[in-house]
Amino acid sequence: MSKSLVFNKIPLEEIEIGMSVSYSQTITDSDIKSFAGLSGDRNPVHLDENYAKNSRFKNRIAHGMMTASYFSALFGTKIPGEGCVYTHQSLNFKRPVYINDTVEAIVTVTEVDIEKRKVRFKTVCKVDNKIVTDGEAELYVPIEFKKIMINDKNELLKYKTQILELFEHSFGTQMDEKLWNWAYIDNPNGNPIISLYFDDERLVGHYAVIPIKFIHNQQNLNAVLSMTTMVDSTYRKYGVFIEQANEVYHKASELGYKFVCGFPNKKSAPGFKKRLDWILEEDLYVANFSYDELQQIEKKSYLNAISFNTEDKENLKWRLGKPNQNYFKKSNHILKEFEGNFDIVFSGIDFTNLERDKKYNLLLDHSLVEYLDKKEFDYIFGYRLFDASLDGIEFKKDLIMSDVF
Repeated sequence: MSKSLVFNKIPLEEIEIGMSVSYSQTITDSDIKSFAGLSGDRNPVHLDENYAKNSRFKNRIAHGMMTASYFSALFGTKIPGEGCVYTHQSLNFKRPVYINDTVEAIVTVTEVDIEKRKVRFKTVCKVDNKIVTDGEAELYVPIEFKKIMINDKNELLKYKTQILELFEHSFGTQMDEKLWNWAYIDNPNGNPIISLYFDDERLVGHYAVIPIKFIHNQQNLNAVLSMTTMVDSTYRKYGVFIEQANEVYHKASELGYKFVCGFPNKKSAPGFKKRLDWILEEDLYVANFSYDELQQIEKKSYLNAISFNTEDKENLKWRLGKPNQNYFKKSNHILKEFEGNFDIVFSGIDFTNLERDKKYNLLLDHSLVEYLDKKEFDYIFGYRLFDASLDGIEFKKDLIMSDVF
């Protein structure tokens, strides 16, 4: 049984097979002339009385596509309603439509695919209850998310429980609350920038950056570090992350941050590069060295490079205060014990002051390919500049920039 629908939109989950809506319009001379102007179809059978009288139709007829356009009116204003997108329409033109004919357009639901968010319809136009046009249509129904942009720690705390639940749902493990508080709430460098997407009251998308300080030529650079991306598995086909990330980057740029950076994994890196315009350095790697082997590494100057700001005491104290970790300084290095070895999370130039009987993990870049035989695993560093004046300046890559979560 057809249902009478009078609203401007119906949720996809409420659309049922058999639902039907209609629209009627009487064809006028003005309609035909306007459609000819819009479409560019000035066929004389539509516009020239004398020509039409000598045609098989004997009178001027409306454009076939004019009747078909009434289907679009129904889709866009009734079912599925506002925001839907045409993906397919087949048409059969069976009878001519003349001036003063009243056309009734009817669309009827024949199939609903919730997963792909598509609805198929039977489409019919009638004049005096005789079919003049028919066919089938397919419409895509985008999800409309409730979007919240947060740039305030106190506001963020209101959503903490939902964020932690989304993390567990996304990754199958619980997030350490102390770690979350440290990164987002206790960070002395400023407020995080977080995009939250809700489907009704359900949190389904999360992307965040946190402020972090860098330095270049003794000048402080305020930047943001890309954090955990979370999209509910049911919503991962709708481009949620890309949309959220671009919104967050726009906000970061407005707030005066110079760039966003991070260490995407191999799976996510192509998306950062192709869809978010990140510049990636994909041939970094972590290698394991003995004390003696460290001494043989080519010394490289980073005087003109952008590096993590260890001179800012608050920034460094916070960074080394990451929960459940034990960082310590050794000469001009910062180290962390890891599985019996030591990660050099921030490296100076001189390694002679390190302990001789230990093994060390060090992040290297592509210029040091001679140490590939000591590689433990690959690393990818990436960034997107908001300040074009930084274009071309090298980054000093250290694990302290990535070892956050």
